[in-house]
Amino acid sequence: MLVGCSAVFGQSPSLTHTSPGALAPGRSVEVTFHGANLLGATNLWTGVGAKVVAATANTSGTARLQVALPTAAPVGLHAARLASASGVSAPLLLMVDDLPSVADAGTNTSVTNAQRLAWPVAVDGAAAALGYKFYRVTAKAGDRLALEVFAQRLGSKLDPVLRLLDLRGRELAFCDDESGLNGDCRLAHTFAAAGDYLIEVRDINYAGGSDYRFRLRLGDFPLVSLPFPAAVRAGQSATFSFVGPQVDQLKPIAATAPAEAMHLPLAVKFPGGKHAAFAAALVTDTPEFSEAEPNENAETATRFALPAGLNGRFLKPKDRDFWKFEAKQGQRVLFTAQTRSLGSASEVMLQLRDAKGTAIASSAVNEANEGAVTNTIPADGTYFLVVDELIRRGGPQHAYRVEAELLAPGFALEAEVEKVEAVPGGSFTVKVTATRRDFTGPITLAVVGLDGVTLADEVIKEKATNGTLKVTLPETATPGSVTPFRIVGKAKVGERETQAIVRTAPALKKLFPNLALPPRELDGLIALGVKAKP
Repeated sequence: MLVGCSAVFGQSPSLTHTSPGALAPGRSVEVTFHGANLLGATNLWTGVGAKVVAATANTSGTARLQVALPTAAPVGLHAARLASASGVSAPLLLMVDDLPSVADAGTNTSVTNAQRLAWPVAVDGAAAALGYKFYRVTAKAGDRLALEVFAQRLGSKLDPVLRLLDLRGRELAFCDDESGLNGDCRLAHTFAAAGDYLIEVRDINYAGGSDYRFRLRLGDFPLVSLPFPAAVRAGQSATFSFVGPQVDQLKPIAATAPAEAMHLPLAVKFPGGKHAAFAAALVTDTPEFSEAEPNENAETATRFALPAGLNGRFLKPKDRDFWKFEAKQGQRVLFTAQTRSLGSASEVMLQLRDAKGTAIASSAVNEANEGAVTNTIPADGTYFLVVDELIRRGGPQHAYRVEAELLAPGFALEAEVEKVEAVPGGSFTVKVTATRRDFTGPITLAVVGLDGVTLADEVIKEKATNGTLKVTLPETATPGSVTPFRIVGKAKVGERETQAIVRTAPALKKLFPNLALPPRELDGLIALGVKAKP
């Protein structure tokens, strides 16, 4: 919920897509932002340090901006917003890609009109309603061609199907709904014979239109799902190997997680390769443990201490991992699996066992989320967490992380907005919902990232489940600017000071209904757009 204290004019900018569909590291590129209410929208925010060099032209439906990106900008999926004196847009998902971009021809809806591509390249287009998109490529014998469609991961309605054909129409490779890709698809093929080949892209239900956009990447790059371990503690270093359908040639990468980061991008290339696959490790505030094989029974279990992140792999079918920890009577433990949200093909089953091997809690097989198990520890002693792949699959695409927590009294906070707007000297409000856990005391809200503001109604009262924070901007706030910030709640719980970031997952799920898991780095980040006074 947001309210301005003064009337403002004009509607906020909104974005649908960009042309091209990706920014390029170390380059200045003219980008056309498509949407509505874009007159005067020249202030750009991205999570990767993009800068507007010049504004070429604006209409209500488009904004053409020359955008420069630092050389060190990480490839992968990111977000952008545009702002004007009328407000700020919701985030648009777009990519940073080291492949050159071309636009879909628009007429390539039959084999005879297939668009010819010189690869490596990436194509930005939209699916044809009740039809197909065709592309024609030339390959030499022994060439390896990797194809990857980004659609649902960009928030598109497209549920893509990808096929590779010879000129006789014989199918060489096919993919639909690659596990861990949120409904997107990819494949790789090594050609036995030189010649021309066809690539076909369509929606699974033959739907199409401007809301069914995609970016098709073509090149000789790895097919990577996630790094292993899947997470690293903030400020610490780790050496990462990789999980995915074609990762055997990849060398491990050592990297350090910045102290304030939420994820650590890792660009992965074949030895001597020019173009990268995308992977990213979570950055956490807990110690991260990796399984030590063999750990298939209680005697060889990998030991850890709560709280922690547990990183494991199912390298062969019917693999099973045992994790060992100490706990005290009355402690409440929670184990939450992460697989699909990381890009893994696995689904896991969690079981908590006591020192005698007796199961005392298990995750539900039909859970809509990724699986969780919780229990109050009945007695001091040693306990085991057993992790199984749900249908006992294994191989290079199967990995998981388990978030292991001690549930002390505390609270979690959420808001149903991802942006707010106000005029200089004006105010906005944000309703914050509190979920309490054995804690009834007051919670004090603060903002991080906004200078010169004043707060009112910043305390969620004792036992209350929500509050409404009012933030007033200084008169010196700049119209047309966009500033990201977070709201943090703080409280004294028992003898310890506790704080929690206000999550914005409810707003992101409404904004990206076709995306099962919105980008982690957007959760909790709210954009302030400063409007001009009427």
